[in-house]
Amino acid sequence: LAQGESGSAAVEELLARRGEEPVPEEWQQRYKTTGMLYWDHFYAEKTVNFFKDRHYLREEFAELMPEEVLCDPRRWVDHLDVRAEEPLPPSLEGPELLARLHGRKVVLEVGCAVGNGVLPLLRANSELFGLACDLSPVAVQLLREKEEYACGRCLAFPSDIARGPGEQPTSEHRAVEDVVPEGSVDFVTLLFVLSAIDPAQHRQVIARLRACLKPGGLALFRDYGRGDLAQLRFAKGHWLGGDLYVRGDGTLAAFSTTEQLRLDFEAEGFDVLECEYRRRDIVNHGTGITMPRVWVQGKFR
Repeated sequence: LAQGESGSAAVEELLARRGEEPVPEEWQQRYKTTGMLYWDHFYAEKTVNFFKDRHYLREEFAELMPEEVLCDPRRWVDHLDVRAEEPLPPSLEGPELLARLHGRKVVLEVGCAVGNGVLPLLRANSELFGLACDLSPVAVQLLREKEEYACGRCLAFPSDIARGPGEQPTSEHRAVEDVVPEGSVDFVTLLFVLSAIDPAQHRQVIARLRACLKPGGLALFRDYGRGDLAQLRFAKGHWLGGDLYVRGDGTLAAFSTTEQLRLDFEAEGFDVLECEYRRRDIVNHGTGITMPRVWVQGKFR
């Protein structure tokens, strides 16, 4: 945004996409229904080097942290000890998994990628057990190959969270309800994952995750907000309609509003504890250009 422009007015003008037609429906359906292929290609190319560990989760989602970390969220924590417990077999599910979860706090990370969220959480909280799923089997395998994955407190599996049993894209994928016992999870994290899913499927995803949570369990959310720099930068040929776009690599990018997020979670039986924008303007003082970063963060019970 040029110096002196009204931020909100300029952003809304850019988001109106005046004179632009959405991507043809045939291609929209391809992007929306074959996301696994695009994400597999992404992780095969980027491997484990693209995303950074999400250490900020210690401060943003304090509910996941023990007292000693809450006192000093930025303190150093050691890498996971792979000798502490026996590694878990990939096929663990149902009653056997429930036995391993007994007496622990459990977090289910949806869209775990290569573990940049779940592994830092397990490092910071030795009492936490991590379940992790991702649409991309390539990402899941990269996570499983990390040394820390063998700590005995993490189970990762490929799953299309938007689909149930009998609807998964491959025989390797498992529906979350087939792996995670109903009402067995204390926390669900959705970190930049709903943005990669067709918004028409968001409520069924939220409903599926609610079934995993214990009574009083929390869904913790962080994702791109409407008007974020990433949205403003999309050129013609990437707009699918509304606040949904497709990146050059074929992956989806949906941008959230707090209003819609509240409606979606409340419609599936959640109470809204927190749902707000987190904003940060990046200013290029040489050019006078302001670049807005916008995220939405929420906590739902």
